Amino acid sequence: MDKRSVLVAENVSVTIGKRKILHELNLKVEKGEFIGIIGPNGAGKSTLLKALRGLTKNTIGSVKIFDRKIAQFSDKEIARHIAYMQQEVNLGFGFSALDVVLAGRYPYLSWWQNERKADYEIARKYMSFTGVADLEEKKVNQLSGGERQRVLLAKVLAQETPLLYLDEPTASLDLAYQEEIFRYCQSLCNEGKTVLIIVHDIRLAVKFCSRLVLIANGTIVDDGKPEKVITAENLKNVFGLNAAVYTNQVSGKLDIYTFSKPECLLQNKKIHMIGGNGTSGSVIRKLYEQECQLSIGVLEQGDIDTAIAKAFQIESITTQNFNQMSEMIKLENKKKIETADLVVLTNCHYTEQNYFNLEMASLAKRLIVIEETPIEERDFTKGKATVLYKNLLHKKSVTVHKSDTVIEEIRLEFAMK
Repeated sequence: MDKRSVLVAENVSVTIGKRKILHELNLKVEKGEFIGIIGPNGAGKSTLLKALRGLTKNTIGSVKIFDRKIAQFSDKEIARHIAYMQQEVNLGFGFSALDVVLAGRYPYLSWWQNERKADYEIARKYMSFTGVADLEEKKVNQLSGGERQRVLLAKVLAQETPLLYLDEPTASLDLAYQEEIFRYCQSLCNEGKTVLIIVHDIRLAVKFCSRLVLIANGTIVDDGKPEKVITAENLKNVFGLNAAVYTNQVSGKLDIYTFSKPECLLQNKKIHMIGGNGTSGSVIRKLYEQECQLSIGVLEQGDIDTAIAKAFQIESITTQNFNQMSEMIKLENKKKIETADLVVLTNCHYTEQNYFNLEMASLAKRLIVIEETPIEERDFTKGKATVLYKNLLHKKSVTVHKSDTVIEEIRLEFAMK
């Protein structure tokens, strides 16, 4: 075992009744990792945590923590190494919130010992963190679901173990507490602890976890850094989600955009966009949802439309600077326009540098123009763009629409063919 490894599971299978829940799973966990376990309902996530804690019967395979088989540990030894917060816990009547949290200190006490002053200090420390310090005398059966969840989390943290297993600890919590819990887990991992957390909110998992393990049908589908695991293909195959996975320009983190699968009227249709100046974003998103073969150009690399196209993994023709654009780039854009089933011209501004984009639009077999503001307000070519633009509108192959109706017009056009 690697010196940094705190957990190694090899060929772990779990059978309950006649049903095999886990199928020969292999997992190696290093010190300081913050691992999010994700997957659809019934995938085997909770069973996996129980198997890694040594709680499941009919388990085949090997689970080691700190280079020892988990079966070789006594219950108290395991509790000093692993703190485990289950998804559902029955709390007895009559116990106060403080009593429950203090129970997390039992691995460090002999059977005849009462809790010491230090144990109370530790319990109150974690109750303060989880926001239940003012509830310590309140009976647990009088707490709300969210309050009980925070009390249970405080109990787990009070064990102060090197390994933490958390089964959806943010269930029933407000958004602020959810993020706070994940941030705290991050800080614990930075201090050398290791956290395995089952999480249903993929965005939270991506934002905070250093590694994700994706489980479906009792097997590990993918394992690695969030950007490796969270892909449009995995989201489709495992969760049945139609999604775009991209880097959020504000947070710098991976983000997910999901959408309903439309009628496939535009599927595989070649649509090329001519845009820029941030005028293409909403149309890119809507056309992406239609599963067409989408491209856009020519854009400057610093244009916001370039960032949006990259986010949706749309083919874009870009140049570092319009003034230094090569003939090859112009020819590439020309070819896209001439071979497209449809070209969409957005409500962009025109300067001497990007005027050629408007010239290229006239080569389209079929052109849809999105017009939100008069061309005169977008023309910075001393009227040259206005003349060409108005000539374009007189062509039979050109129609003009607003951005909020253009997708329906495009769908209608292909439906009629």
